[in-house]
Amino acid sequence: MYSAEEKNIRTLIRKVIRFKQLKENKEEQELRYVVRRLLKEGDIDSDTKPAPYESTSINMLADAFNQILPVLKTGLRKLAKPEERVSFRDHVVEKFRSIFDGFESLDAPAQALGDGSLTEQDEEKEEGIKITVDDPFRIMPSDGKEDDRFKEEEPDPEQDLEDEFKDFAKPGKNPTGARVAFETINDSNIQSVLADKRKTLFDDKDKQEFKEYALYNVDLWLLTYEKELSNTKGQEPAFSEPITEKPAGSNVGGAAAEFEGGGGMEMAMPEEGGEMELPELGEL
Repeated sequence: MYSAEEKNIRTLIRKVIRFKQLKENKEEQELRYVVRRLLKEGDIDSDTKPAPYESTSINMLADAFNQILPVLKTGLRKLAKPEERVSFRDHVVEKFRSIFDGFESLDAPAQALGDGSLTEQDEEKEEGIKITVDDPFRIMPSDGKEDDRFKEEEPDPEQDLEDEFKDFAKPGKNPTGARVAFETINDSNIQSVLADKRKTLFDDKDKQEFKEYALYNVDLWLLTYEKELSNTKGQEPAFSEPITEKPAGSNVGGAAAEFEGGGGMEMAMPEEGGEMELPELGEL
């Protein structure tokens, strides 16, 4: 038999254990309630960034713009004079057209090249010897001792770059703006980003939509950046209207509306896609 003191101690211990169990059960119930509320409100395991547009090609373009737009914005902001920024915009838009022309030329099937046979000169080039003989009937010594006489001059990278810029620069446009546009794009991964995103598209209509909205929206975003920059400088905007044709059936809203159907913080969208928020774009 237990003494009265032992009984009191045992009773007290049972009460402490029961109290602890009740407290833990209440805490568990409260925790379950909180979890259920969070799940119901979609704060756990929910897709907070669904595909923003109804078009796959536009979604690909939105991803590409995460990397492209900060580069273009930085290039434009280097130029203090309005005429330089006008030239920059014109050359950037033209370069984007050229990039897409290059993509489309690679899409075209390769043309047949005669009967497929290689000339002696072609064979020599295939083997890594770059020579150009002055007469197709000239017989070259097989030991290669005379090859140096007809070897092509090694290309000069600096001269090649200057030649490329001369082809790039548009007559009558500010050369500084043209040069900054040239270097901005050449020193970036813009072309490879566009190429990678375009590779995901196999339907010709999607490729065309990707191209049209890329060209138009590059123009719109440059309008936006020009407005911001000119405001900080206390200048009139160097340009205030798009120079790129608006894609057929597009719908532009938000800040874009002030630029005669484009030019702001939302991408021009196909009408069936509606106006939806553009994903966050990388800022420098």
